[in-house]
Amino acid sequence: DIKQFSDVEFIASSVNKGYSGGNNFGINKALHDGADLIFILNPDTEIEKDTISNLAEGMEKYNADIAGPKIYFTDSKKIWYAGGIFDMANVIGKHRGVDEEDKGQYNKPVETDFASGAAIMIKREVFEKIGLFDEKYFLYYEDSDFCLRAKKAGFKIMYSPEAVVCHANAKTTGLGSPVQDYYITRNRMLFAAKFLPLRTRLAL
Repeated sequence: DIKQFSDVEFIASSVNKGYSGGNNFGINKALHDGADLIFILNPDTEIEKDTISNLAEGMEKYNADIAGPKIYFTDSKKIWYAGGIFDMANVIGKHRGVDEEDKGQYNKPVETDFASGAAIMIKREVFEKIGLFDEKYFLYYEDSDFCLRAKKAGFKIMYSPEAVVCHANAKTTGLGSPVQDYYITRNRMLFAAKFLPLRTRLAL
């Protein structure tokens, strides 16, 4: 029950606008209230007590504008995200280290192609320059779209392993469900139409 958290302000949209529209609703509120950093977190995640502070400190240390933490699969030390690599030719975002046991091999902060929308911290200036998430996506690929626009605008994206999040992957839509398959396929096409040359779009 949200009422037990007296220091939490709950705002509700009257319609389901998906990941992109729902987060934009909160982002607009935070920007209006003067937030300098905005942390976006999926509902199927758990964070450690120092996750947010570690991300914020990492951003300052590495002079980053966007940062993503190390993300584990829930109830394991198997990595879900340790930085993102975007394959533009095939319009697929890949996670470094996915399914690997964490043995410290991804403990070095690195600049990365994208931070996962499951847990991402973004400076106010990024939104002010490039806008919010593209609501045409509804869910999936909006984080890749946002990060590509940010990079094109000169912003720096970092993987910050000092911060840790656990994620129950695709809990909302169901892993491999028709809903997930539909939006991933649809949004690959949308992303390609927005950013890629005609030849790649036709091949896709």
